Amino acid sequence: MKFTGIGQIHPVVKRLMLVNFIRSIGQGMMVVELALYLDALGWSTAAIGSVLAAGGLLGVVLAPFIGVYSDRLGRKPFVLISELVTAGCALAGVLTTNPILLSIAITLTGFGKADAGSPSPCAPAEQAWLASFVPTAERGRVYSLNNALSFFGMGAGAVLAGAASFLKTGVSPYRLLFCYILVASLITASIILTIQGGEAENRQGNKKEGRRNEEKKILHEENAAVLKLAAINILNGIAIGLTGPMMSYWFSAKFGASQAQIGSTLAVTFFMTGITSILQARLSHKHGTIRSIVFIRFIGSLLLILMPLLSSYALVSVIYMLRTALNRGTQGAQQALSVSLTRNQRSGFASSINLFSMRLPTSIGPYITGYLFGLGSLSLPFYIASCLQLSFTYLYGRLFSSYDIRMKSHASSG
Repeated sequence: MKFTGIGQIHPVVKRLMLVNFIRSIGQGMMVVELALYLDALGWSTAAIGSVLAAGGLLGVVLAPFIGVYSDRLGRKPFVLISELVTAGCALAGVLTTNPILLSIAITLTGFGKADAGSPSPCAPAEQAWLASFVPTAERGRVYSLNNALSFFGMGAGAVLAGAASFLKTGVSPYRLLFCYILVASLITASIILTIQGGEAENRQGNKKEGRRNEEKKILHEENAAVLKLAAINILNGIAIGLTGPMMSYWFSAKFGASQAQIGSTLAVTFFMTGITSILQARLSHKHGTIRSIVFIRFIGSLLLILMPLLSSYALVSVIYMLRTALNRGTQGAQQALSVSLTRNQRSGFASSINLFSMRLPTSIGPYITGYLFGLGSLSLPFYIASCLQLSFTYLYGRLFSSYDIRMKSHASSG
């Protein structure tokens, strides 16, 4: 089966991509504005950090359960409930500034996290649902395109948030952001309601696979592959946590960068990541998903070493944008691998383990970085992160290089 253009993508996949894009615009706005809004309300930095961390941890804890149960009950209900919960929490943000209600809303939805269009904690369900409409051989390309739309949306959201800042006269205009989230969530929920299919195929697949005498062997092989990916994800997750969440502080501490400079850097980074994701889609289709991921992430890991060595904010910001775009541009292709390590009826499980093994160690990184920054070491976290990501890249290629051959066999037999 050849896959040559966007026009040949399954109509349901296009709808799910549209949902992802609309959702990511609001996330881009929230990444820029939420902490500022809470600060304007008089929240302490500790309170802001705590509620953002709570949202991340809740998503990490719930994701495995949602992934497993979405395999059994269907993916659509979980994704739909996620949009409706987001709409309800956004409504709370529009109507009140009560700290308890806002804390609950932020925790339930993960507002303020750069989730790149992901409906955390229901991301495993959505990724598995998407996989049921995409041939295995084309997942690297399609998931990369979906990732590109996510970052283009976040970039657009960051730009819109920055433009809206010129119109602000007080605290209340921040709540317009919640208005967008509310409307957008209702729109995406409406789109999801129109989608049919994907679930029956999985249930049918369960029956067929259940008749096989080699079921136990297949399960063992699938579980082993998923656990291998989870093990090396720990390296990548810690590396991401060491640098990503603390970059704004590092830019400010080392270079005295202003909020406007940092915001502009982040917005451009989102757009560059979208472009890199499109490049990743082409490389995946031409050279194989794993080979392209390893090549791009190797370059990104080397660039990370350069950042603490440079003394110009302009130059460092360019390196940061390029390095982040290269690393996060492979995110879609990595998701494609995770949902393809198992059969379709277990892809929710595989996706949830992939997500859990990444995000839990990511939450540890900022504590290590904060401690090292407190000791006056603004460079060491970058060197540690680079070593971890180089190790991840090597192991990723070593353990999963044969997967490109499997993908070609799917393509030739499709």
